[in-house]
Amino acid sequence: MRIRKPSSINLRQLILLLAVFSAAVMLAGGMAGAYQVQRQQLVANTLDANEAFAVKLARIMSDLLLRTQGNLSYSGGLMVRSGMAPAVLQAEVDRLRHLELGFNTVTVVDGQGVVQAFSPASRNLKGRRLDSVARNGIGDDRAPMISPPYVTVLGNLAIRLSHPLLGPEGRSLGRLSATVYLRDEGGLQRLIGEQYFRDGTYVYVVDAQGRLLYHPQAERIGEIVVNNPVIDTVRKGRSGQMELTNSRDVDMLAGYAYVPTADWGVVVQRPTELALKGLNDLMLRVLQLAVWPALVLLVLLWLLSRWISRPLGELSQIVQDGYEDGMARRIAAVKCWYLEAQRLRGALLAGQGQVRTRLGELHSAAHTDPLTKLGNRRGLEAALRILEERRQPFALVALDIDFFKRINDRHGHDAGDQVISGLADLMRAHARQGDALFRLGGGEFLVVLPDSDLAGAKMIAERLRAAMESARVLGNETVTLSAGVAVWEGGDAQLTLKIADQALYRAKESGRNRVEAGSP
Repeated sequence: MRIRKPSSINLRQLILLLAVFSAAVMLAGGMAGAYQVQRQQLVANTLDANEAFAVKLARIMSDLLLRTQGNLSYSGGLMVRSGMAPAVLQAEVDRLRHLELGFNTVTVVDGQGVVQAFSPASRNLKGRRLDSVARNGIGDDRAPMISPPYVTVLGNLAIRLSHPLLGPEGRSLGRLSATVYLRDEGGLQRLIGEQYFRDGTYVYVVDAQGRLLYHPQAERIGEIVVNNPVIDTVRKGRSGQMELTNSRDVDMLAGYAYVPTADWGVVVQRPTELALKGLNDLMLRVLQLAVWPALVLLVLLWLLSRWISRPLGELSQIVQDGYEDGMARRIAAVKCWYLEAQRLRGALLAGQGQVRTRLGELHSAAHTDPLTKLGNRRGLEAALRILEERRQPFALVALDIDFFKRINDRHGHDAGDQVISGLADLMRAHARQGDALFRLGGGEFLVVLPDSDLAGAKMIAERLRAAMESARVLGNETVTLSAGVAVWEGGDAQLTLKIADQALYRAKESGRNRVEAGSP
């Protein structure tokens, strides 16, 4: 069976590792969750703000265009009522050019396309007939209109707002038109540029064909944008918000609104990267603020792990020290404040009691003769060593069953065991309290008599001899024993044992069934 190498990680370290790992996972999960929540909140706030701004600009543009068309209608009425008087025509075109939309030119043409009034006056076009290019965007219908972007004679990208001049009978007298240059200062540039933008937010305006009418990068004005979902959506007359990747492959957060008056779309957008720029700094700040609580938590975990692991550590150390006297007292003294440690302590106490009992049984078995339950030779040595260490006087009576081998040969070993057991019973019956009885092997026995002199030992030996002779331990057959007595007078106890054996030998030599006393 393969034995695994013992682990070098203890319970306290394991608790700390588990706690730190759990805290790290929770912190990482919390930070990730907080990041996602903050990101979603920032994105949502940016989209809402951009949509609101786009709706606001669309409303301003729509109102401005309606007011401008109203001014054109008012001026056209004055012109018609004046009978198309040149002074009135010039005065009105000069007034209109300085309205809030910021017209670059204002023109009055008659039904044949001849310029009747023009502002600014520095460009002397009065009386000239406009060709088809110059008349682009004026329109031939009898309704007000806003033209799509076109290129003027001078190469300017422009839009034109125009209003028909109709006589009392509905006869067309000409048309009043005002031009806004898209790339010049004024017009949409002034209207949108006056708004406050920050953090990379910017606005652009598109017409129904997706052509840029306004953009912060002036060189892009007039460009038709494709593959842009916001422009595709706002061209359909919708307003709303969207996360997208624009035609330049930049992630954007866009709000958009439709301008129904001119069939335009206003888009307010901000790069996603810029919108989330402060989020990383915010999360770093949150992490910095979490450092001190984390350190306090680690200290508490360190103390708590010590508190939790201490009972198990103490119990394991006691077990590692091995069985010893007082082990149960040490186990019971361990403070186990939680259920598992209490159960372990109880199991160790129960196991230690079983071990003590088993050791006692093993000790008894090691020092006890299995047939007679008297002490054996090892037990005798231990008893003599104790008496010798205590300097306690004692006497020895060595016993041997006479002709024991003949009994075994004649009657069998069962009969021999019966005789041995009978003698053991007699020894217990005649022993005093405190006497130690031993069987040394075969038919040899020994009695240790603490605090006994030679006379007392001889008397006990004689009593045992007589009891054995009169007892019928083998049916009707008489069994006798011989005895040798000796007294310890200091020195080596083994010498006293040898003297008792010599006395026993003399008793056998002298005819058996007798007691002999030995002397140093």
